[in-house]
Amino acid sequence: MAVKLKDIANDTGVSISTVSRILSHDTSRKANDQTVAKVFEAAERLGYFSAKLANARYMDYKAGDKTFSVACILTSEHETYVSPFFSALLAGIQQEVINQGANFPHNFFVTYIKDPGFMHFIHNTRLDCAIMLGRTTLENIQMLKSLIPNLVYAGVNEIGNDIDEVTCDAHAAVMSGVEYLISLGHRDIGFIGPTQVKHQVFNEHRYHGFLDAMEAHDIPVRKELVVDTILTANDGYESMKALIRRKTLPSAVFCGNDTVAMGVMKALDEHGIGVPKDISVVGFDNIETGTYLKPALTTIDIPKKELGRLAVKVLLDRLQTNRPYSIRVTLPFSLLQRESCRRIDS
Repeated sequence: MAVKLKDIANDTGVSISTVSRILSHDTSRKANDQTVAKVFEAAERLGYFSAKLANARYMDYKAGDKTFSVACILTSEHETYVSPFFSALLAGIQQEVINQGANFPHNFFVTYIKDPGFMHFIHNTRLDCAIMLGRTTLENIQMLKSLIPNLVYAGVNEIGNDIDEVTCDAHAAVMSGVEYLISLGHRDIGFIGPTQVKHQVFNEHRYHGFLDAMEAHDIPVRKELVVDTILTANDGYESMKALIRRKTLPSAVFCGNDTVAMGVMKALDEHGIGVPKDISVVGFDNIETGTYLKPALTTIDIPKKELGRLAVKVLLDRLQTNRPYSIRVTLPFSLLQRESCRRIDS
């Protein structure tokens, strides 16, 4: 015979309405801790639900009394809140935190690993959970893991290390962009972006996507067409100027992100080199500005706000279930074919 709320009420001496509120996680009228524990113990003992589920429901009920400390930590050495990519990610995170506010009482912090006061903050603030944004070193990843019990990474480069992840596969995305250029007849293809030569970080896979796409089509990579740089417009600008000075222009170039592509296109324009007439350009991440460039930038669209929104959901799942394993949620990318690429004769 199925156990009913009345059976639990009779066993504990608590009213049926109180039993119902406790087991349905209704915290509008709080019961004292002793009563809550007694009801959940009886529900488990009488077979209303399993021990595992009883414990999870009990922890959910108790969480209603807690205000969580949540941090959003930008871990890149060179990109901060002003980055269009990260600002969009942050917007998705903040919106979902607000949406979950009634079920998720919280104090919310946004901090940057290079801020002078960061180490003091991280060592003196009891954080229940955090979302990591950006490429960083293995040492930083391990440091954050040791200090924060619930950690989620949101971005385009898989991080591993037994950390929950919400990602969009940068390696596969770059491969798709390079393969698009190859389909247009390009063989001399350059790369301007992080290659792990000057600036080594643990979670950076874009250059390997470029190399693997070229190898898959038996196209040799000309090292003189590869420029290692950080992901800023100025570095894209200076990198393309260096290629122009060396007179080693490719027929197409893949840029580590749209911001780099903007700098690349400015340098080309200043030297009278037409896009896409003389060189095709592909970006990565689809920031809003790329739509308004002339020509409009072909790029890989990354669902930035969705990455942030789902990172909050994964974080809440970790807090509510206390699961002992990490999960990875992978979102799709898409190639946006605009005006900055053209077909050439092979």
